Amino acid sequence: EMATSNAVSLVRRRLLAAASAGPSHRPLHTTAPAPLAMKPGTAIPGLNFMKNKDAPVSVARAEYPEWVSDLAEPMVTLAELRRMKWEDSTDRDKMRYLKLTRRIRIKAHNVEAGA
Repeated sequence: EMATSNAVSLVRRRLLAAASAGPSHRPLHTTAPAPLAMKPGTAIPGLNFMKNKDAPVSVARAEYPEWVSDLAEPMVTLAELRRMKWEDSTDRDKMRYLKLTRRIRIKAHNVEAGA
């Protein structure tokens, strides 16, 4: 039991330290835009769920709203968020940082409660 409680406290300390380490001042790397995924006119798999209707097809990239391209970009990781200056981050980055650190604190609490 002593070894288990020591392991739990070690995991909890590491998780809390990871959650409390705020963003630092290193720059965030940038990524290239996502390539075109489908040729225009290609049936989109998984969206043919309506009876008596054809499956929707993709259109030219320029015909989609601008925000659709953002969906193909990978999400910013917690490590990258920690390297960002808080003042330079967007509201979306701040919300993601808070979400990920909150998740770490919850997991640490659950580890402690389960011991």
